[in-house]
Amino acid sequence: MADSISASTTVVGVKDALRVLNSIDKQARRDLTKDFKQITAPVTNDIKAKLPKSAPLSGMARKWTTASGFQMFPYSDKQNKVASGVSGKKVREFRGASTNLATFFVRYTGPSAALLDMSGKGKVPTRQGGQMVQSLSAKYGTASRFVWPAWERNKNQVEGEVETLIDRLMERVRKELN
Repeated sequence: MADSISASTTVVGVKDALRVLNSIDKQARRDLTKDFKQITAPVTNDIKAKLPKSAPLSGMARKWTTASGFQMFPYSDKQNKVASGVSGKKVREFRGASTNLATFFVRYTGPSAALLDMSGKGKVPTRQGGQMVQSLSAKYGTASRFVWPAWERNKNQVEGEVETLIDRLMERVRKELN
């Protein structure tokens, strides 16, 4: 009687499919990321077009360092980045909180990104903070000022193409596993 060894892989979701594709064909995985970046270019370009080229408020042109030593200002549009990508990181859970949930993302990052885009989303406790939120809202609208509106303007074009990309991914992995 001969001993046999068998292995099987079950693909549950898109993140699992990305991991399988990466183990099968790394170039195809990289191509998928390039395709996603091309699909989401209208969103990222829209965000970039709306971002201020110079300090959005006069105080943001001055040097400002947080209590922890992080230098948030002076504002520079070159420090802020808008990018899209694909993450195959495993979802992690710690004390009931999950991380790495997103598979596909469009991200606006930089020293002042969250401050510019999301200030005023919650309660503003200080008089100075309230004034900043009012000034930003008067100039750029309410929070989210850049990312969400860009998504809303472009989602009809992007959603269908992303669904097609996911379908191609799942079909490729299904073929490789059969």
